[in-house]
Amino acid sequence: MEYTLSEAIQEKGPTSFSRKTLSEHPNLFAERSALFFTPTDRLPVQSVGVGDLDVFLPLCTPDWYDCFFIRSYMSPRLWVDLLQRHTGVLRWTTVPDATVSITRFDRALIRQDYLSAGLKALLDALKVGTNGRRDGRRLFYFGAIFDDDVRSISVSWQQELVSTAEKTGMRITVSPTRRRKA
Repeated sequence: MEYTLSEAIQEKGPTSFSRKTLSEHPNLFAERSALFFTPTDRLPVQSVGVGDLDVFLPLCTPDWYDCFFIRSYMSPRLWVDLLQRHTGVLRWTTVPDATVSITRFDRALIRQDYLSAGLKALLDALKVGTNGRRDGRRLFYFGAIFDDDVRSISVSWQQELVSTAEKTGMRITVSPTRRRKA
């Protein structure tokens, strides 16, 4: 059996893999969890989505209290995994000056302030990455947006009631902000 990227991470710790190693790998998608320390520019082009992002995830962001009781909701890695599974790619080409629209479909509406708090990890997952680790190592996330600050994106969110559990989830779109000509 072949030595996996995940085993390399387990043995060596945080590892940034080379473009050559990744291009020779038979199934990068199966080892996507091992790629959080590897920049997007090292991934094969077919592993990176391009254009406007429009994806439906079958999981709703939590309300404020759910974040404390179900800690996984607060992990950008959970949301990166869902984005990868539902787009079929490991990363996305960053949309400059992006508009992010999130529609939460659920059987009950939550307070707007709780909704915005519950979106934090999802917005983090959409970013290129973070330097927020205690050891200072850079983590690379999905990459559809450069950052989640007001200079980088415009964000809107809404909620819609649905009649059945099968319809619950979230639609996330990321597209360039259309600026008016002066």
